[in-house]
Amino acid sequence: MKSIFKVVAALAVLSACGPLNENSAAKGFLGVVKARLGGAAATGPAQPPLSRAQADANPGAFLLVTAYGGNSVASLVMGGTNGNRVTWLSADNVTVTLENGIIVATRGFPRDLIAAQVTGIREALAAGGGNGSRVHETLDGLDQISTELLQCSIVLDGAENVEILGKVTPTRKFTESCRGETLAFSNTYWLSTGGAIIKSSQAVSPGTGFLQLERP
Repeated sequence: MKSIFKVVAALAVLSACGPLNENSAAKGFLGVVKARLGGAAATGPAQPPLSRAQADANPGAFLLVTAYGGNSVASLVMGGTNGNRVTWLSADNVTVTLENGIIVATRGFPRDLIAAQVTGIREALAAGGGNGSRVHETLDGLDQISTELLQCSIVLDGAENVEILGKVTPTRKFTESCRGETLAFSNTYWLSTGGAIIKSSQAVSPGTGFLQLERP
């Protein structure tokens, strides 16, 4: 029951802090999704849907997700866990599922990541660099599932301070370069001194692009 209350409380904060403004959170996510599907132009940069005080009052309760080059920002709360996988939920049921901080599924975007296997990626990050593999299942233009095997390398780019909602955290920055038969992309991760991924830019699918994730 405690975890249920935590989710309810976090959703209450989400509503109280006004995340359904014109350019952010749930309305921002679905609004931009519908605009993309309809060929409409983006409305401009979104505003942060969460304050530092609200994040500090609910430690670990939120995931900030930025999509479409900053045109949509949402504050997601934990919707459920399954082993080392956590599904984060927006107020309008857009979801992002992470496995140890790495995206393995999304729902609610124009072209979702249906599922992903990320063998060795998190281990390579923890080791300071290395190699791993991915299998991505995404929807193609005909709404058929397309499967891609990718080989990836992770390298340390050095130290960098990261600011999230006014809080600065020292991190180590990593770049993950992946290539498959028809798909190639590079993800970026910022890890705290304790090894947690506090910020990342991760590819979802060709139709959706990258999501920026931040743990305030």
